[in-house]
Amino acid sequence: MKVYDENILKDGQKLVIRNAEEDDAQGLIDLLQTVDSETRFLAREPGEFNFTLEQEREFIKSTMNADNKQLLVGEIDDIIVANCSVGIVSNNKRYLHRAAMGISVRKKYWNKGIGKILMNECIKWCKEKGVEQLELEVVTQNTRAISMYENLGFEKYGTKKNALKYSDGTYADEYYMILFIE
Repeated sequence: MKVYDENILKDGQKLVIRNAEEDDAQGLIDLLQTVDSETRFLAREPGEFNFTLEQEREFIKSTMNADNKQLLVGEIDDIIVANCSVGIVSNNKRYLHRAAMGISVRKKYWNKGIGKILMNECIKWCKEKGVEQLELEVVTQNTRAISMYENLGFEKYGTKKNALKYSDGTYADEYYMILFIE
């Protein structure tokens, strides 16, 4: 287990950031199933994340053994409260300068700085890998996340109209954002 960082949050809790391991499979399944029901800003409807324990273990294992991607977890009191993944967009030479990322944090742990800590770890990984631009998509109504991304240097480069269609028939647009890494 490689611990990237231990951080003391605003409320005094200790956040451990580390690479995901196969033993984290159930904790990650629990996290993803929980966050999908806590916000409309993620890619799935509640209940759509349906990896089995073995599928999640295999996914984690494939990430652990890859040079072109990374999966981090954030733990408080040995409970996974957040995750963040980052990876090269494609292994074709013309894309090796680009990475994309995704992040989720349990609602109970919002506004503690966990997202920013994880984002900075992704940015650090990109610098180590020689990535020149980090890309993400964010629902336009997710003002808290957009503010954090902009504070980290991301800029909006376009809007995908009706990028998400919810089960109630409504739509959400997404911003395409990029951080150019020096």
